[in-house]
Amino acid sequence: MKKKRVFHRILIVAGISMMSWLLYYLVWFLFDPDLRMEFYKGWPFHPLEMLLDYAVCCFVTFMATIYYLRSYDRAERERDRYKLLALENQINPHFVFNNFSTLAELIEVDPQKASKYLMNLSKVYRYALSHLEHDKVSLQDELTYLRQYLQLLSERFGDTIRVNISPEVADGQGSVPPAVLQMMVENAIKHNEHTTAHPLTIDISSDGKNITVRNNKRLVSVPESTQIGIHNIEERYRLLTRQKVRIEDGIDSYAITVPVIVEN
Repeated sequence: MKKKRVFHRILIVAGISMMSWLLYYLVWFLFDPDLRMEFYKGWPFHPLEMLLDYAVCCFVTFMATIYYLRSYDRAERERDRYKLLALENQINPHFVFNNFSTLAELIEVDPQKASKYLMNLSKVYRYALSHLEHDKVSLQDELTYLRQYLQLLSERFGDTIRVNISPEVADGQGSVPPAVLQMMVENAIKHNEHTTAHPLTIDISSDGKNITVRNNKRLVSVPESTQIGIHNIEERYRLLTRQKVRIEDGIDSYAITVPVIVEN
């Protein structure tokens, strides 16, 4: 992709230089009567002079193009940074709202369990605050966060949700956007039935380059959706890596596959 981009930029410089070079000679021809007289008698331009003029055009065009492209790339990076920040800021209130709603329900039903849930929630939230400031986190840090989040799920739902993390993921390297695995697990829980009779099974696996979160499918109606989950993940990957998030929506299962970001 990088070689292709460089080749395209070389073609742009060569094309603009050629047009500038031809325009230079055309203007010279139109506004210089002596040159027109020489042209009618024979070709007035020496090949070496023409080649030198074209080289000057290439140099000037190259410098102007580099300046423009650097300014454009800088503006794009700044725009993407603000977009990414906005997407990350969506996660924080989303996380708080969901878990505080659960805490409110537990306080009424089981105050002792609510107290334990609050202690674990504070640990998870502290971790989230420290890591959501970054565009990327290591896969191991993300797994630490995910396991703390799974403890909250266990306190809330018991054995109705089963999450299996493969050894390839547990030992994996690289980076991912913060809270991406947690959001994929949360998405599965939000849209599927999870009861003692019909537990929700979520498998997290990896092929070394990608991580897949797959769950069995027993859909429930979700009347109010914040539209944060999958769209948020897709946009963050688009801004960070330009790589796409893959979604497999089958009859009996649903899977989301995200790339592992490897630093060059």
